[in-house]
Amino acid sequence: MTAGTRPRPRSLPSTTTKLQTEFGNLYVTVSTDEDGQPFEVFGWLGKGGSFQHGVTELACRLISLHLRRGTPVEEIIDQCQGIQEMQPFWNTLGDGRSVPVLGLGDGIAHILKAHLKAKEEREAEQETDIRAAA
Repeated sequence: MTAGTRPRPRSLPSTTTKLQTEFGNLYVTVSTDEDGQPFEVFGWLGKGGSFQHGVTELACRLISLHLRRGTPVEEIIDQCQGIQEMQPFWNTLGDGRSVPVLGLGDGIAHILKAHLKAKEEREAEQETDIRAAA
């Protein structure tokens, strides 16, 4: 671990999302820190030892390293979004949006974007609750 990398706590809350791809189901788990910000990403695509599985693990490790070093999530989304290396598959995300997933990076970007949107909605609800209680 280098000086700029936040240490991983013993436990973190996380959410796993399943997306369909031409290579099978892509499972992406996003763990969040105490502020609800994405802290690390794990992914599973294809069989262990396959090319798809290895590339997924590589991408998630690099994204996690950036998250733990403070790279803004929006910047990671911008870099990953739109990368296409497979046939687009339509998926419905947890926030109800139906999106074509173009590839591994694009799928992870959609999931991170959904996490940001959900966090913003929770914060807006809390702000409304605080105003109503005042």
